[in-house]
Amino acid sequence: TVNTVATPKPVKAPARVKISSVKVGKKKAKVKWKKISFVKGYRIQYSTSKKFSGAKTLNIKSKNTTKKTISKLKKNKKYYIRIRSYKKSGKTTYYSNWSSKKSKKITK
Repeated sequence: TVNTVATPKPVKAPARVKISSVKVGKKKAKVKWKKISFVKGYRIQYSTSKKFSGAKTLNIKSKNTTKKTISKLKKNKKYYIRIRSYKKSGKTTYYSNWSSKKSKKITK
């Protein structure tokens, strides 16, 4: 007899996100990135630490969003920002690698 049970295809992690720009304003930063197809959403992480210790994470649940304003930032501090995409398959969430980090100083 022939085995007719289909083996599931391995799920690949989504593609790595590329930050296109980070613009700073009064205690806020506007982050823009390139859209990635076949993802569920994005996660943005920002911190005053280069190693992202104590970082805060924003979850963006829309795949169509390509910009986000991070507010309530502290004046005269340098912030590091990175982003990654994610997709879900069943109950499992697959994340891409983090983007390269961008740093900006909040001056206003």
